[in-house]
Amino acid sequence: MKYFKIFLSLSIVLTVFSCKKELDILPEQSVADVVVFTDEAGAQAALNGVYSTAQLINVFGSQPQIMGDFQADNVEFVGSFPTLQEIFQFTTISTNVTVAGWWQDHYRVILRANSVIDRVPAISQTGFTDAEKKQMVAEAKFMRALTYFQLVNLFAQPVQINSGNSLGVPLVLKEFTGAIEFPARNTVNEVHLQIKKDLEEAIPDLLTSFSAAADTRGRATKGAARALLSRLHLYRNEWTEAATYANDVISASPTYALAANYNFYDGNTAEDVFSIQMTTTDNSRTGAGGWASYYRPAANGGRGDCPFTSNLDLAFQAEAGDRRYAASANGTAADGISRRFTLKFPDAVNNVDNAPIIRVTEMYLNRAEALAEKDGVNQTSIDLMNALRTRAGLPTWTLASFLTKQALVDAILNERRKELCFEGHRRMDLLRKGLALRSSGPTAAISKPGDPKVILPIPQREVDINPSLKNQQNPGY
Repeated sequence: MKYFKIFLSLSIVLTVFSCKKELDILPEQSVADVVVFTDEAGAQAALNGVYSTAQLINVFGSQPQIMGDFQADNVEFVGSFPTLQEIFQFTTISTNVTVAGWWQDHYRVILRANSVIDRVPAISQTGFTDAEKKQMVAEAKFMRALTYFQLVNLFAQPVQINSGNSLGVPLVLKEFTGAIEFPARNTVNEVHLQIKKDLEEAIPDLLTSFSAAADTRGRATKGAARALLSRLHLYRNEWTEAATYANDVISASPTYALAANYNFYDGNTAEDVFSIQMTTTDNSRTGAGGWASYYRPAANGGRGDCPFTSNLDLAFQAEAGDRRYAASANGTAADGISRRFTLKFPDAVNNVDNAPIIRVTEMYLNRAEALAEKDGVNQTSIDLMNALRTRAGLPTWTLASFLTKQALVDAILNERRKELCFEGHRRMDLLRKGLALRSSGPTAAISKPGDPKVILPIPQREVDINPSLKNQQNPGY
């Protein structure tokens, strides 16, 4: 089902890191927290609230994902938002209010998930079975894992820097009850380990599918958890695990299947493993808009903030007839110049375009890359990539197409770029491979993994109010 925003009193507007040492909590809020977790209906409403909060523009509703392309080499940011211009230009400061909003809203999702995880098992109601409770907890654990994964990717260096021992983000794994705590940052490895734990614990209690397509694609399932584990292991260079989990999803037909063409966007089809669901009344739209507001020009209801880079345009044109390039068109950008724009997110009026978090296509790419890294030039990777290239209308590859493992890996990364552009993957794909986010231009020299500005600052407000973060700011801020 599509998730309607439910403003539950359990939803704490201030996160654990946004609270003063003394916090006034209304008695009504405390009572409501107890009441909402007294029966199955209240528990389901709380779980719906987790999904609904994840829709926010600051979480999975577009902005962090768009940044994943414009801080890299897929997208130019030519819009007028100064805080996004800072990120694009690698001049971000610790008081950037957009970054602060991303931090706070990610923790809102996490805290709401924590409440479901902590409270639901204790509900005693006839007919509310243990299996149903476990499923709710498992869905909340998936959402917590997904949110932490994005959060640590935003605020910490990839695991390839310092072997994952760099500072990540604070792990908060219990619901907020009014007692103020000041957690320090955990390492990237520690955050990844918790993500892995949540997903592995969730899988046995998640469903394989639901009766409604929007639920199968928009709620946590076994396939979604396995797919996210594939991505986690890929980012960690754990090739066997990444390939195995990807294959679990690829082989789960008919629940998941590679689409025959590119008409699947926002369709809740077998191509979609997990998408954040949007409707006309329940979407990510705020004053800053949703996906299409950034990716469509003014003539189509958007702002024209995020057109193709010339670099991405050249990547598509390197092979004539690429059908993925046909899913784009010229338009006038926010800077008044005619530029190329994606057509993946057409609805800038009602903002009903679902947020594409995980697709089957990614699983083909994950498995192909992992096997190439592990086994070198191999037929399975070639076959997986040929399925994507045939769909794109491009010539197929053979073993003889590649003389070295690195040549195949580079080719897979290029296909990954063209398949997943505008969905938020490019920044992390470059960083985890040890590549600069920009290959040319004035910011190329400061865009390498390990450079300060390729990750975001811990918001200054959090540093100011949390003594545990005083000496844990990211370098360069």
